Amino acid sequence: SLARRWEQLARAWLLMTRQVGLVGQRDDRDRPIGALSPEAERANAPAARRAVLAELADLEPAVAPTPEEVLELLDWRAPRRSRGREAAHREALVEAARLGVTGLGALTSYGRLLLTDVAEADERGGDDPLGLHADAEDASTAVRALDGLLPAPVDHFLVQADLTVVVPGPPDPALAGELEVVAEHESAGGASVHRVTTASVRRALDAGYSADDLHDLFRRRSRTPVPQGLTYLVDDVARKHGGLRVGSAGGYVRSDDEALLAEVLSDRRLESLAFRRLAPTVLATPYQVNRMLMALRDAGYAPVPEDASGAAVLYRPRTRRAPGRAPVSRAVDPLASPKLAMPRLLGVVEQIRRGEAAARAARRAPAVVRGSTAGIGPAPAHGHADALAVLQQAVRDKALVWVGYVDAHGATASRLVRPVSIGAGYLRAEDERTEMLHTFALHRITAAVLEGT
Repeated sequence: SLARRWEQLARAWLLMTRQVGLVGQRDDRDRPIGALSPEAERANAPAARRAVLAELADLEPAVAPTPEEVLELLDWRAPRRSRGREAAHREALVEAARLGVTGLGALTSYGRLLLTDVAEADERGGDDPLGLHADAEDASTAVRALDGLLPAPVDHFLVQADLTVVVPGPPDPALAGELEVVAEHESAGGASVHRVTTASVRRALDAGYSADDLHDLFRRRSRTPVPQGLTYLVDDVARKHGGLRVGSAGGYVRSDDEALLAEVLSDRRLESLAFRRLAPTVLATPYQVNRMLMALRDAGYAPVPEDASGAAVLYRPRTRRAPGRAPVSRAVDPLASPKLAMPRLLGVVEQIRRGEAAARAARRAPAVVRGSTAGIGPAPAHGHADALAVLQQAVRDKALVWVGYVDAHGATASRLVRPVSIGAGYLRAEDERTEMLHTFALHRITAAVLEGT
């Protein structure tokens, strides 16, 4: 019944350890808290709800204090226990009103009985704290009190000429299940309103109802004569229903020889393909084309694949051919080549000279070999901190510096660079020889020496 369902819901709310008000907020890592996330668990949530409802139960019936007054009572009774739980207590008041445990700020009569039943169940220590396995005859006092206040469920409805169905009261579970299938819900209240539409009739037919079943349902449940428009609507939708069939298939076999298809269909070696005859000349299978081709060929048949347009798909082996020879280029006379302009020649000469200078500088600065203890190349004078100080000074002065580092293979090397910036654990520097920007991890740098020192 509706009262028993409410009791199960209210009991679960009283006993659950999740604090609903935390859902949607952010945790310590700035991640949203979900309804089922562990961050919503609060072991003292049931105690906070019972404390709030206990304060309301201690008051006279129909006394409705404000939330601030309830918080003041809790703070006066147990100042150390209630301090810091004001938010949980306010949420408990809001949730109790939403569930119907309180009404207009006062504890309801059946809510007071629910608290008593829960307290007695805790004292007994029963195996069914939520009351899920209780018999209908053994209803609790809260369920009996709520049943006396709720209207009796109805098992009928009123069908109107505009194809609306009016239920004059709360429907019983069987009627509610039928209306959910055959009609669209429009409004709720003391008398709920539903509407029968083409989509709802089609949904009922998809669920397994037939046209005769729907006619019988409306005649049996309706206290008013069934409108002629509703009868016509059900018959029209049922006549069109199932005219088209939709399914899935992995492949098909077609042939103008019906006898050959009948042989394939009855061949026991092809039972694993689960052929189904769609037409006298077409067989369908849920498996893909490649598997079907292999099975048919293994059984002694000679099928030919075809594409979506019906044309046969032919597979030709690739021809292995030797690579062609490159054409012989003609000899180029250097004297016949066009002459370069003087500015272009001067630029080429300047690039050649810069390259030779960089090569000489590289030869003068040999790399530090891994494991070597020789004193060649840059070496840390006092430690890693001194190397970082040298690099920072080189960034400010835009000076060239020899940097010794350990590469990804574990070998040590050195490079003459101009530091650009230091940050986020990396050194960014420009190589004067190649004019490229390099990035060095600071923890891999072993030495830093200014050029000329």
